[in-house]
Order: sequence, then C-alpha cells, then structure tokens
Amino acid sequence: QAMIEKYYGKRVEARNFSAHVYVNAVKGSQVALIDAGTIAVTVIPKKPAFTEYLYMAGDANSWNHSDILHSPAFDGKYLGYMYLTQNGFKFCTQPNWNGTNYGKDFSTASDAANITMTEPDGFYKVEVDLLTLSYTLTPITRIGIIGDATGSWDNDIAMTYDPTAHGWSVQHVTLVNGEMKFRANSEWKISWGGTDLDHLTSNNGANIKVTAGKYTIKLKPSYDGNTKAELIKE
Repeated sequence: QAMIEKYYGKRVEARNFSAHVYVNAVKGSQVALIDAGTIAVTVIPKKPAFTEYLYMAGDANSWNHSDILHSPAFDGKYLGYMYLTQNGFKFCTQPNWNGTNYGKDFSTASDAANITMTEPDGFYKVEVDLLTLSYTLTPITRIGIIGDATGSWDNDIAMTYDPTAHGWSVQHVTLVNGEMKFRANSEWKISWGGTDLDHLTSNNGANIKVTAGKYTIKLKPSYDGNTKAELIKE
C-alpha cells in the first residue's frame, strides 16, 4: 500500500505489476533457492478515509489554520478560496498541527518543508486532490458586483482585497431595487449568489435581491456554501 501510494498516489484503481518469485526451500541442513518464475500481480489500494475539511496554514494567515477547503463527497478532492504568498504554506487535516500535515511534495513527515509556489502573492481558488497528491491554483485578480441593481449585467463594480480582513470590499455603492451577484475576473466561470448572505454558493446560486440605497459591500469567499457577504447601508 505505502509503495503504491508513494509512486502513484492514493487513487483507488488497479495497478498491474510483474513479480519475480524465488522460494527459499529448506530441508534439514539443505537449503536451495528455487526460481519460481515471473507472475502477474494486480494491486488495488484500499480506499483511504478522507476528512471533510482541509485547513491551510501559511505565511498569509500567520500559520493559524483559518483558511478552509471542503470535500463534500469525502473523496479527497477539496476546494476553497484564500490568499497565498510565496513564503510557504501547508495543508492540514485538523485546524491545528495534531493531524496529518502535507508539506512540500505532499510529504507528511514531521520535518517536511513548506509548500512554496512560483505564482505571485495573491488571492486564489485552491483545489487539492489527495488521491493524486496535487493542487491547482486559479488566480482571482478581481471580484466585482454586477446586476440590474448596479445598473447593468454587462459591467461590474470592482471590489478591493483587504489582507487584514481576509476579504473583498467596496464603499459608497449606489444600488437600485433589483438583483445582483458577485463574480471573479470579470467573467462567469466563478460567481457567487444565493438567498442567504451567510451561505452564498458558487454552484449556480440565485441572484441576490437588494433594495435601493447607498452601501458598503463586503465579500469573504470560502468553500462553497460558506461564502459570506454583507450589504451595509451607509
């Protein structure tokens, strides 16, 4: 099991190998090494038990495990949104250092180096696959507000990332009665909506209904269903 995971990851699929078998035959004081030939061996790793959440601890959040990735299917595939820096981070199975901690090359050794990225410091959609022991970063360079409540579904109002609050915000936004959504990178590949501002979803969430007024608007992207927004009347 350990050898298969080391070279092929934890994906539950058959791997075919050839094994050369030798038999050490002993009778009394006589010993003979018998070549039994080569046999075909199929190995299927047992399905690993994955946690529902992973926690990112890194330079960007002062190593406090506050950024969360979610695996709703418990299948080893996690997704979250967070700010990352080139100064390193780790993925952890508990919101502390008491669980399994994945460092460089997904090593779980206690002295494993931190994961470091060549991408610039910034906000990312982070996907981790513990079956293949890999991760993918999608940069989010802009989050905007869009909808008929802002005046148009064609152009969004840009928000600014606040590293202290770990979220995005914009002030003095005049809205009219209508609907709006949040979206990333001025396109619809990543967007957030829903009827509950404490549990917005990126999975085709409903438009957010708003009433006319001037607002400060905040968004804290997290794993799906845990993204939170605030519309504060000024």
